[in-house]
Amino acid sequence: MAEEVLDEDLTLLLARGEGVPRLGIYNTNTDKKKYTYLSWVEGAERSLKIKIGKAGSKEYPMENIREAILRLLERVERDFTVKMLTWHGVQVLGDLLHMPKAARSEADCNLIADNKRDTLWFAYTPKDDDWRVRPCFIPSAAETSILSTHMVEGEPWPGLPLAPSGLPLSMRNAAVAKELFLAAPERWSECLLPLSKALLLGFSDWSSGGEHRFGDALWKYLPSKEFRSEEVLSALASAGKPFLSKMVAYLRLWPVVEKTGIEHVVDSQKTAEEQGFKKRERFEMIAPHLGDKRFKVTRYQDDANATAFGIIPENRLPGEQDRFLRVENRDWEACLDACSLGGQQDPQFTCNSLIWGVETKIWYNTIRPCLKGQ
Repeated sequence: MAEEVLDEDLTLLLARGEGVPRLGIYNTNTDKKKYTYLSWVEGAERSLKIKIGKAGSKEYPMENIREAILRLLERVERDFTVKMLTWHGVQVLGDLLHMPKAARSEADCNLIADNKRDTLWFAYTPKDDDWRVRPCFIPSAAETSILSTHMVEGEPWPGLPLAPSGLPLSMRNAAVAKELFLAAPERWSECLLPLSKALLLGFSDWSSGGEHRFGDALWKYLPSKEFRSEEVLSALASAGKPFLSKMVAYLRLWPVVEKTGIEHVVDSQKTAEEQGFKKRERFEMIAPHLGDKRFKVTRYQDDANATAFGIIPENRLPGEQDRFLRVENRDWEACLDACSLGGQQDPQFTCNSLIWGVETKIWYNTIRPCLKGQ
């Protein structure tokens, strides 16, 4: 697809097979090539070392590698096929992120199954009555005003009314959604283009085992004229579940996530104690885009204003520190409400969602500068 010569010893190239492109590292001194995914450049602490001569080596810091990759991507993004698929990807991502989940009994609305939680819109209808759709995200002030003009009262909760046959495959094209997107494009719309590029070019999609199942699936289905059909969207939703789950967490809790960071500390329990927090609960979580790493998470509460989370890696790498995350109680309550989908509150699910949302923000801000035009 393209190549970039760094110097007389190293050339980088981007090559396509059946799925997402691979980054080729070509040692011109030894005439050997090694292939990896572009997600490799997401690690700022990495460097590239190549063999020079019989006993020598040469090291390139990641900042130099990233500059070369930026030039590589600029050329690739001008390719007509990549442009076409990128815009198809924008449409598909909008569809997938706004696919509603549904229930037909009030009991299911109160105790929501795990496989129905990854949604921004939860729909309910008793038998064949009108659908009522509950927005499942923290609204901004402007979004609250828009939603209030569309919501109607009813059991088990107020919602957006739709005819019995009117529940769409995706809420993206619903009138209320279009109003929300216009009111807050920085939340709902502006991320879709860089995300589409990132997935198609081989940045992380958080598939297990280092694979890129979602990116590969996009290359498979987006060239089709039926790329927005129910069959294709169902296949893409399955292939992209890890990625879509984390993006839903990010978008659902966006007002809180955008002002929340993760601090790296030597001892998260000591940090919590020094800040006046008391332990509430402890559980395990998995962060898929960190290589399926498992973490022990402890939720802390202080006497008045804040909730905090100590995040401890189960198998610590050399030099790896704990993570520490703190939010105001009013923001934590807003997260609990949004993640409940109108049912019972679940602090553990909410904690996972908040951590995933913040990590997704950090990842997004890392890859966005790699995609020119953003």
